[in-house]
Amino acid sequence: MSASFEQHVSLLRTMVDRYGELVDRIEHALLNVQGKETARRRDRPHFDQLLHACVFGLPGLPRETAALKGQLAAKHLADGFEPVLLDNFAHQLDPLELVVSAYGHWESRRWPGKSGRLTYARAIAAVYLLRQLEYLSLAVWDDGSEQAPARLSAVQDLLDRLNRASAPIVFVRSAAWLTQTAQGPLTRRLEPYFRISESLSSLSAAQQLAAHEAGARLAGGHLRSQLRYRVWTSGRPVDDPELRAFVRNANSMDTALLVRDLVSLLERYRLGVDAVVDDDRLDLADAILQGFSADPELLLTRLDLLAPCTAIEELFVECPERLPRLTARGMADTQLMERYAGLVAALADPLLEDAARLMPGPDAYSPYGIVYGFCADLMSNIARSVLHGQTTRGLGLEDMLSSRGRLDDKRALAADWQRLPTRAGEREHFEHSGDWALQMWERLTAALQARADRPARANASSMPDARLYVVEESAGDAANAGVPAGAVAAQDYCFTSDLPRALATGATPQPARQIPTDRAEARFLASVEIDGKWFGISKLVLTMFLGQGQDAVIRHVPAAAIETLRLTCPGLVSIISR
Repeated sequence: MSASFEQHVSLLRTMVDRYGELVDRIEHALLNVQGKETARRRDRPHFDQLLHACVFGLPGLPRETAALKGQLAAKHLADGFEPVLLDNFAHQLDPLELVVSAYGHWESRRWPGKSGRLTYARAIAAVYLLRQLEYLSLAVWDDGSEQAPARLSAVQDLLDRLNRASAPIVFVRSAAWLTQTAQGPLTRRLEPYFRISESLSSLSAAQQLAAHEAGARLAGGHLRSQLRYRVWTSGRPVDDPELRAFVRNANSMDTALLVRDLVSLLERYRLGVDAVVDDDRLDLADAILQGFSADPELLLTRLDLLAPCTAIEELFVECPERLPRLTARGMADTQLMERYAGLVAALADPLLEDAARLMPGPDAYSPYGIVYGFCADLMSNIARSVLHGQTTRGLGLEDMLSSRGRLDDKRALAADWQRLPTRAGEREHFEHSGDWALQMWERLTAALQARADRPARANASSMPDARLYVVEESAGDAANAGVPAGAVAAQDYCFTSDLPRALATGATPQPARQIPTDRAEARFLASVEIDGKWFGISKLVLTMFLGQGQDAVIRHVPAAAIETLRLTCPGLVSIISR
């Protein structure tokens, strides 16, 4: 940014303090348009120009503040958070989309009077300012980490001011949560997420704890929701191995980052585990258990599969002089996984005790029962509730992801959200199901009990240990030596852009452009490019075979890929070479 962090804080403080004026301008320019050309337009640049004119056209602003327009959003993109559309939606908290939603809603019913338009303008103004605070929360580390705690405190002050001005509409209460919500649901690169995760250690202890709690609750909710959608679309049961393998393969990054949040939360929980049960301990246990619920089998019972399933080859492995080795980030991840395994083993019993106090009731609200897309969709529901004349009850994102407090109000708000209309091309945007909550809870507590029963075993499930046998392409006569007779052939889980190789070895052919994309999204245990041709080994083999207690064998594997396998899953592979 050409402007300093402090300049953006000063400008946003002015905007928040003049919130009422901003609301009036938005109502006049963007919502009081019945029968006008603006109400018929849908081109984003037009609305973007109008909204920025409302904000930066506030009377009395210094002329130089115009130079700050768009800087925070541009920095967000430059830092690597380039959004990717999913089902034609970016799944971001977008004030312009909310404006267009209002036009469609009012055209199909009736346009409100000024009072109704002002009520909705308050939500749009709050969303606009909240987005700026999200961007600002990731800029606290600019120019080094020493100022990060004080800067995040400045963001918290701005957020507090905004919540007082916009009450009873509240989206988020904690600035530390903004560091999680700001990162966006889907981007083209994974590295920025890890950079932010690593930067959290420079915050104050309280800020770190809040950020990690947010990370665990948000990841748990998102991954449970994704599982629910896959159950809907596939018609498969929740414990189907193929369904589970697909979901894990699509979420390597999410689970890897979740483990980082859980390690910090578990270490804090261990400090107070012998204390009298109080609200702080139960809130901490709630966040941890919601994190576990993202994938209880992987995160609790199958710790032997966890590190390979979450390995990010592009970030954890480097190849100087064509010899693979772990990066500094990869070595840190190995140590983190060891810490995580020890913490889970030590704390399974007390977490089970606290879980009994947090069990969802059959008819009560529970975050385990909500199904949605991304956290921005939940915040959009708050704004859309205002559009549809519903009360938000003063509940925000943190409230809806907590198992405790105001459960009747939360259930009522969830029922309101279920009645919100879907957008064109969108299937159910929100659900709260008591049956789904209990199903998720039963999976969670069964896995936690298995870990408590077998604390020292990496594989605490009832499935036998299994291995992946990897035969190097030059193995020759040794190709069958050491491969158990019952090992299942998993050759079609090898992918290659080399068609002759695919035909000769039984690997699955794939376009050359697809394999690097899948590699960037962490879908391979190992991949290698040789003479312009790609070869990769899918992580699906972990869940489809080893997770089911079946040994598997893959053959004709290039030596370079084998060297990467030694790094990404050293405890699971047996290498057979010449």
